Amino acid sequence: MVRLPQYARADQDEILGPGDDPYGVAHTGLTFLPKDVHFGIRAADGRLIAHTGLLPLPLTVGGTDLVVIGVGGVCVAPDRRGGGLAGVVVGAALDHARELGHRHALLFCRPPLAAFYRGLGFREVAEEVTVEQPGGRLAVMPLRTMWAPLAAGAGWPEGPVRLRSLPM
Repeated sequence: MVRLPQYARADQDEILGPGDDPYGVAHTGLTFLPKDVHFGIRAADGRLIAHTGLLPLPLTVGGTDLVVIGVGGVCVAPDRRGGGLAGVVVGAALDHARELGHRHALLFCRPPLAAFYRGLGFREVAEEVTVEQPGGRLAVMPLRTMWAPLAAGAGWPEGPVRLRSLPM
C-alpha cells in the first residue's frame, strides 16, 4: 500500500486498461471531480493494480452543513479482483481520513457494488441526493449514495442531501 503523489489517466489505464467508461457511469451524464489524495497498491513488478482517492466535500443534510470525505475512483485490475485489494485500499484511505479528523465518508456506486461497500461498513443514504453540475444546475444522483462513520458517535443526519459541489 502506498500513497500516490499523483494519479492520472495513464495510472487508471494501467489498472483497468484503456476505455471511455471504465467505471460504468457515463450513462449518468454527470461531471465528476478528480480526487486530491490517492492510495494505491503495486504488484511485485511495480504495476499499479488498485487505487482509491479522497476529496473533502461540502454538503447539507436536512439543513445541517457538513464537510465529509468523498471516496472515489476505487478500482482493481481485472486480473487481481477477488483478492481483497479493494478493501485494503479503501481501508487505508479511510484510516487516513480518520487521522485528518473527518467524521463521515461518502461515496457513490453502481447498485451491484452496494453489498461490497456495506461489507466495509458503509450504509445507504435513504433520502434523495442532489449534486451540482457545470453551469450551476442541480442533478439528482442516479447512483447509490453510501456513507460510513469515521468517528465514534458519528451518525448521519436525517433529510435530503445536497452536495454543494460536483460529485467525486
